[in-house]
Amino acid sequence: MSPFDTLCLTDAHSIAICGAGGKTTLLYALAEQARQQGKRVLVTTSTHIMQPENTDTLHFYEENTLDSFENVCTSGQISVIGTPCGQKKITGISPMMVDTAMQSCDIFLYEADGSKCLPIKCHNATEPVIWFGTDAVICVLGLSALGKPAQEICHRWQLDPLFSIYPDKILDTDDLIRLALECRRAAGYPHKFVLCLNQCDTAELRQAAQMIADGLAVHGIPCVASCFCGKAPEIIAL
Repeated sequence: MSPFDTLCLTDAHSIAICGAGGKTTLLYALAEQARQQGKRVLVTTSTHIMQPENTDTLHFYEENTLDSFENVCTSGQISVIGTPCGQKKITGISPMMVDTAMQSCDIFLYEADGSKCLPIKCHNATEPVIWFGTDAVICVLGLSALGKPAQEICHRWQLDPLFSIYPDKILDTDDLIRLALECRRAAGYPHKFVLCLNQCDTAELRQAAQMIADGLAVHGIPCVASCFCGKAPEIIAL
């Protein structure tokens, strides 16, 4: 079963990835899976991401050098499109060109917020930046946050009502359930929403991931657990 099947995104064409704790890793894992299936893959961001290194199967293109998106979105290659903005980062394609870019490829993947390399985050009023026409939103949460104080491992912890009162609150599974629901509210509707619990690399964390998935089932949110420690990405349904 492919990661798209596991994520219940078999028919999704445009996918936003937000949250923390492994967004970029998941972004490129999905892009590579789609590439191996022979699909034309376009990767970008609605905020900022690190500029990738070119490889045999991935190429970065500056948007202002392109005559058209279709010329660079070819099967067998991951096309990353954006504009360098300093500190080895890029901004994404211009909003007015999003619809054209979506139509030029088979799979359109983009990162929709930042997290300062922390495993979890709270969203402010301006994020995630979800473009019109997006079919699905994947929220990533890092299980390495469990058992640690909120103010040490949560980006913008002050925005959470509980963490703002108790900044040293030790993270438990109920906190990740609450943050997943907060992310769904921030992302808006009518997108399909899926939670990816990343960094699930021990039996104990797998058990914790299952508890979170059980808590979100009543809210209609499908969950997967992922681990990228091995040679191949592991994404399993919960």
